[in-house]
Amino acid sequence: MKEDQNARVEWVHCNQCLRNTRHEVVAERSLEEQEDVGPDWATTYTMLECRGCGGVTLRRRVVSRAVDVDDSTYYPPPISRQIPRWQYELPNELRDLLKETYIALHAGSHRLAIMGTRSLVDLFMNSVLGDIGGFQQKLGKLVENGSLSKRNRDVLETALEAGHAVLHRGHKPKTDDVNVVFDIVENLLQTMVLKKKSEDLKKTTPGRKSSK
Repeated sequence: MKEDQNARVEWVHCNQCLRNTRHEVVAERSLEEQEDVGPDWATTYTMLECRGCGGVTLRRRVVSRAVDVDDSTYYPPPISRQIPRWQYELPNELRDLLKETYIALHAGSHRLAIMGTRSLVDLFMNSVLGDIGGFQQKLGKLVENGSLSKRNRDVLETALEAGHAVLHRGHKPKTDDVNVVFDIVENLLQTMVLKKKSEDLKKTTPGRKSSK
């Protein structure tokens, strides 16, 4: 995009770039409220465009000098990670649950997000194996049929244990820990997508010519 050298620029979090970037103020409107009793309020709406990716954010800033209030809200709210694009290649139930889990993550509800990842693992295993028992039995079956390596089972059990801690021990995970759990669970879900893609690729790849 062509930069306007005279435009007002602010550093704001960009949900596409996933970091603070330079944003150009595209438009701004302010409303002032004069109350008969109590403090005066001013609300300013600012539309900001990222100079990197072009993403647009709306900021609502409420200010009252009388009661020392200066509060800003962003739409959409800032996020720490984006839902993967391959979500659309998942079965509907898994995709819907993944989206709901990300809604909890973006709202800062880390414990709800971890519970969602635990449910995603359970739903994934049921879709592959059927409802054949508890987590340990299902994990053993995934290893047995080659869907999961022993090493990846240990990694997945770590993510599941985080979910157990949230559910049964009141654990409140840190942001970095939540992202690790999401990485592990999404790696599992993506195997379903890659399996279908590899099957499609196999069908369209010419076979080797036999040598005489």
